[in-house]
Amino acid sequence: MPTLTYDHSSKTLSWPGNGKWDALSGPYGKGRLPNGIYKVSRREVTAYSSAVPKGFQDGTGKGFFIPIYAEFATSRGKSGGRLGIHPDGNKPGTLGCIGIRSDAKRFYDLIAATATSADLKLEVVD
Repeated sequence: MPTLTYDHSSKTLSWPGNGKWDALSGPYGKGRLPNGIYKVSRREVTAYSSAVPKGFQDGTGKGFFIPIYAEFATSRGKSGGRLGIHPDGNKPGTLGCIGIRSDAKRFYDLIAATATSADLKLEVVD
């Protein structure tokens, strides 16, 4: 059972018991994130800082990147460019990641407070 869900039609990232965030995936690069189940790599989460690229920063000038890995066959991801969850900086939209458009720091704080050994899953749906 997934821990988080991203819904393309409502443009919402949901984490039951923790909240919902306005978010976008695509339309740039290879387009939006393919539907399916992804592993959320808690061990590889970057710090919330200004050291991340501008496209991963929120309105404070800080941001983060949380890698995700497809658990199904796809040319996207590690071999086709990294996929992840991050604040939606620059112009609206992403190159296929999930860009959080509201309250990204709260999402980061929740992820950072989660054990690095946690088995977090993300389901992407229409």
